[in-house]
Amino acid sequence: MKIKFWGVRGSIASPIKPRSIRGKIETILSLATPMDIQSPDSIKKFLGNLSFSHHSTYGGNTTSIEIRDKEDHLIMLDSGTGIRELGMEMMKSEFGKGQGKADWVFTHTHWDHIQGFPFFVPLFVPNNEFTFYSSMEGIEERLKYQHSFSHFPVPFEGYLAQKSFHYVPEGEKFALGKHIQAHSKSMRHPGGSFSYRFEEDGKSLIFASDVEFNLDEMDNIEEYIGYFEGADVLVFDTQYTFEESLQKIDWGHSSASIATDIALKAGVKKLVMFHHDPSYDDEKLDAVYLRALKYKEMFDPMGRLDIVMAYEGLELEI
Repeated sequence: MKIKFWGVRGSIASPIKPRSIRGKIETILSLATPMDIQSPDSIKKFLGNLSFSHHSTYGGNTTSIEIRDKEDHLIMLDSGTGIRELGMEMMKSEFGKGQGKADWVFTHTHWDHIQGFPFFVPLFVPNNEFTFYSSMEGIEERLKYQHSFSHFPVPFEGYLAQKSFHYVPEGEKFALGKHIQAHSKSMRHPGGSFSYRFEEDGKSLIFASDVEFNLDEMDNIEEYIGYFEGADVLVFDTQYTFEESLQKIDWGHSSASIATDIALKAGVKKLVMFHHDPSYDDEKLDAVYLRALKYKEMFDPMGRLDIVMAYEGLELEI
């Protein structure tokens, strides 16, 4: 399996501000020496030694994930604002000719997970085929509601691609393409949300965005451990710092420390921090990531767990 992140923010899109870009430029210039800018190679080396927030950005689009199986079959997860850019990239392939086929899985239908849907161009191309799956009942009606004329001027019927919708009960396995099997598990989140476990050739990816685990849930975590057990990659909601999570009980999100505890208990190989708070700038996210790494070191001295921070464009292969 290959995974690519097109949107990693939670709640609402948060594009980088002009003053933030200027601040990055000023910082880079202040740190550079004449030796650092002598050649293209020296510039690349210099930038590579800076913190991520200095030379790049985690991105401001909301949840959108691309998965590819070993035959390059496309599976999409949710449709936050990041789905628009994925759609434009897909238009360069068979989807631009009305010959594309893809599966689409939805965790739930809060706006940050569906607001890019009306701007996904391949849906407007006749003969493209999209098969929708969700353990959330009524997914078709939920998506249609976003196209009410009071919300958006183009009706749902304006999508000329072929569409089929399938409700999959929690825990029931279903096939995506020829090679991936998936099943869902309900997670604590206002209004409900589902996590999905995807498996191909003995490798597993779990997508667990918009889930709240607090100290109370950790006392009863055993019912979830079997689901998370041994995942090669766990993409997990780490929207809040631990301190903020204590102040925002029932807001529906978790912290990096809780995610790390779960990953270590379940023997997960790689944890991907995801669903970043829209109020966090790149510098704050750098700090959150460093704190997560230090927390992990205390409980994982042998380095069994790898932790990475999701950013737009991040690609992983299992």
